[in-house]
Amino acid sequence: MNKKSLSLLLLAGLLNTGCQVDSTKNPKPAAQTVEKASPKLEQEQQASAFLSDEFNSQLFSQGTMVYSDDFDGELNKNYLRSKKMYLKDGTLIMAPAFKTKEEAMKKLKRDHHLGLGVVGHLNKVPEKFVLHMRYKFVTDAIVPARPSFQIGHHMMSLSYNPEGGYKLILPGEKKVPFIEANAEMKINEWVDLIIEYQKGKMLLSVNGHSKVYEHPQVTMDNKKDKSGPRFSLKSKDGIEERIVFDSIKLWQAE
Repeated sequence: MNKKSLSLLLLAGLLNTGCQVDSTKNPKPAAQTVEKASPKLEQEQQASAFLSDEFNSQLFSQGTMVYSDDFDGELNKNYLRSKKMYLKDGTLIMAPAFKTKEEAMKKLKRDHHLGLGVVGHLNKVPEKFVLHMRYKFVTDAIVPARPSFQIGHHMMSLSYNPEGGYKLILPGEKKVPFIEANAEMKINEWVDLIIEYQKGKMLLSVNGHSKVYEHPQVTMDNKKDKSGPRFSLKSKDGIEERIVFDSIKLWQAE
């Protein structure tokens, strides 16, 4: 039933009950309401902006895309590196290089740094950058310092907070921790991560929960890392551990 038919029925009902309708008076205009976008629509809009190739930043005015991958084509090893990684169903999966400690010791001829978990890197990170990355750690537990996303190799550490949300630890002789318990960040679930970085200042957005950190220890600089600046991702030990990527976009910022 359209609005016109509904109005006629309501008018007929008033007449039948003896109510008088004064047609000589101007009716008051109906109150106008503006419908808010549903949470699902807002999530879809955020997801669309997150996956867009268009540069959008709170900290920077300009940016040049240096790397973009949705993992629907050939495996690109110029930026992402891990001892064992492969493409599957539009994702990139990193897996442990060895199944047992004995296999690793025999192959590597050492008893340390055996790679029994997953270790991956995203290389060639600009000094100032904007990163949009959708990823998840597939694991059965959170253990101390694992899983972790290192913003700068052995520098800033982004990890799961066991009580909920995330934990960010800034590097230095005296490490500086921050906990965002209200951020939605869980193992085995996709994380939409945005990082906007310049030395001393960083915007961190985890599934839409954003915060800007300004601190002298906001830094990726590791002078001992000859392959840096780069990101490092590390799981706990276990043959079933995985790091899965759905999309990565990296801009050099100005």
